[in-house]
Amino acid sequence: MTVATHRSRYGYLAELLDDPLIEEIIVIGGERTFIVRNGVKELINVVVEPASVRRIADQLLAGTGRRVDQANPIVSAQLPNGSRVHITGPPVTHPDRMNIQVRKFVVTASDLADMVDRGAMTKDAAACLRQSVERDATILVAGAPGAGKTTLVNCLLREVPPDRRVVTCEEVFEIDVDLPDMTQMQTRDAGLDGGAAITLRDLVREALRQRPDRIVVGEVRGPEALDMLMALNAGCSGIATIHANSGRDALEKLVSYGVLAGDNISIPFLRRTVASVIDVVVFLKRDATGRHVQEILRVPEQLDPNVFTVEPLFEWSRSSLVAVGGGIR
Repeated sequence: MTVATHRSRYGYLAELLDDPLIEEIIVIGGERTFIVRNGVKELINVVVEPASVRRIADQLLAGTGRRVDQANPIVSAQLPNGSRVHITGPPVTHPDRMNIQVRKFVVTASDLADMVDRGAMTKDAAACLRQSVERDATILVAGAPGAGKTTLVNCLLREVPPDRRVVTCEEVFEIDVDLPDMTQMQTRDAGLDGGAAITLRDLVREALRQRPDRIVVGEVRGPEALDMLMALNAGCSGIATIHANSGRDALEKLVSYGVLAGDNISIPFLRRTVASVIDVVVFLKRDATGRHVQEILRVPEQLDPNVFTVEPLFEWSRSSLVAVGGGIR
């Protein structure tokens, strides 16, 4: 694609998409556009017509196999450069408003050592996580949107021994690791051609049929939590991400999401299953200084069926990550 074609397709967003320092673009109906640079959000002085926003949205989705219309007003897709675009339109939004959000992967660490160099974690924490992967521990990565969860998952997967078979399940392809034996799958919306929707629950169930040593779920945020727990309880290990405010909160949210899978799913059963399959929880946080691992928890044998027992391995103290536990056993 030539520069002229690129700019004609994406309009005023072309320059923002090309800027390597911009990590997120938020378009609110064309009336306001925000960018996030170095973790700081700012309003840019651009106003465009709703029709132009609609045209840009269509061009962003061109070639992705997805479209936004009255029947599918909420769409997520991956752009050729790896960025993730999320678009909402009528009737979810106002009739004359279409919203576009593009999350770019600007600063992506290549491995755990790189994350140490960037100040995201200490050498000891990286060694702990490396050991966890090598021992086939199941790791839950938690944090707010933009905290660096996907980056950490990519770095963890680069530590997977080459003889392991990995199967990934994502809403949109974001995992970018070259492993000898890895199958990647993403969800699909129902098509105008009559093709049925393929959900994250479908993918997790299918993953178990592919003889995986490790299942990776890109983002747990619904009833697929139960399918993931059942798959991990079948003998394979896993890595998953979840939005949460702390490591302990991540475990509680897994239980909450599992309840959504059906009326007959009991909370005590879910708590026992979560405790039996999750070995390590990593919580990340983004602040003005960057993205950091805030805590690493081990999930030991439970003492109280109503409260998750966790063992801190690393904790955030006085602006640094400090080792407080005995490591993975």
